[in-house]
Amino acid sequence: MAFGLSGWVTPTGRVRRIAATGPDAVGVHDPEATVPYAARPVDVVLEDAFGAERPLVVATGGRLAGTSRAVHRALRRMLGDRVLVPLTEPHAVDLPDALRRARTLAGRWGPVVVLADDAPPALLDQVGADVLAALGGDVRLVLTTRRTFLGAHLAAPTRAVLEGALVEVPAGEDGPIGERVRPVARARAVLDTVGWSSLAPLALLRTVVDWERLGVGTPLTPRLLVDLAAVHLDALGVPAPGPDALRRAVRELVRADHGGLRLLRAQHRAGGGHLVADRLFSHLADRDPAGWAVPEAFARELWGHLVPEERARVARVALARGDDQVALWLATQVPPDDLEPEALYRLGVTLADRSAAYTPEPGRWDGGALRWLTAALDRADPDLVARAHRQILLIEARRERGGAIPGARPPGDDAADDVDDHRPHRVHEDAPA
Repeated sequence: MAFGLSGWVTPTGRVRRIAATGPDAVGVHDPEATVPYAARPVDVVLEDAFGAERPLVVATGGRLAGTSRAVHRALRRMLGDRVLVPLTEPHAVDLPDALRRARTLAGRWGPVVVLADDAPPALLDQVGADVLAALGGDVRLVLTTRRTFLGAHLAAPTRAVLEGALVEVPAGEDGPIGERVRPVARARAVLDTVGWSSLAPLALLRTVVDWERLGVGTPLTPRLLVDLAAVHLDALGVPAPGPDALRRAVRELVRADHGGLRLLRAQHRAGGGHLVADRLFSHLADRDPAGWAVPEAFARELWGHLVPEERARVARVALARGDDQVALWLATQVPPDDLEPEALYRLGVTLADRSAAYTPEPGRWDGGALRWLTAALDRADPDLVARAHRQILLIEARRERGGAIPGARPPGDDAADDVDDHRPHRVHEDAPA
């Protein structure tokens, strides 16, 4: 995506210097962004990284670790006189093009820092040796991102560049710093099914949270949210309201303010308005008693709304999260070349395990598991090749004991027979991937 310079200049025609920005410039939107900053040892590490003129700095930490705010503080202290160039559309940005435009801006206004908060895999995939070569001097790149995005089976050259620029923001001995400054108790109360007069809004909120947990790059518009809500409505035992009632519930969630805690926020992104939930909810959904696992049924619904390239990225995030069954659904009909060998191996092992436990026909998907594992071999390192071969031998031995399994086909083949009605969610009625 091309970015006009107007997106980086104030309405009065002046650029934004880092020293004059608040934490909201790096994605810290909650009211607690104004509370006094609690200094930590990682602050020195970040200041050293920015002071050393490193062309690329990648800061990562868990949810509520305070990564974005720590980066903002260090930038203000060390590079406050530089122009801030925030990438407001990190899912859709053409990074090399953005850097070229940033260099043009630097020629007029002086050195710039290009910053992407919560950089998703779609952006990380673009960071390679060519991007690194385009940095330095008047243009520097700063990314904050999640550990799960860094672990989402990125290409080896990309991993090498990112790891060479990495600064880890630890959660701390007492847990993430955000748990001490954010209204965690109020967020837990929101996620509790007790207290809602109707659970439909909670189902909508869960849908937005799962969209974020999987790092989906497509904008989640109100209309798309209504289309996807059925999975979580069903999980909560809520009879599906009509579309008009759900749209009203979405509007109410966006307006809702629980003592300073905004449940949903509407962002403007390429392709339309995008709904995001407060980051507290995804943090609690993963680790709190009020949380829940991302449903496989949600992955089935996502399948029909994402192009194969985006499904591959979301499947990689699901694998990094440990949601292997979710990844299987999303990887259906994704070309093997769109996934790294380790991801292909994980998909093969997961499908083999599911196949062996399938009732009433154990081994139903062994053929598909073998094809995922075989696809991992061509580009794999020796250790992964050895592991894949062992898995292949185990599956073949099981098949020999049980006799031939007629009709065992790879996930894409299982799906292909049913797609002529153009309703992809029906593809998965009897197949996990």
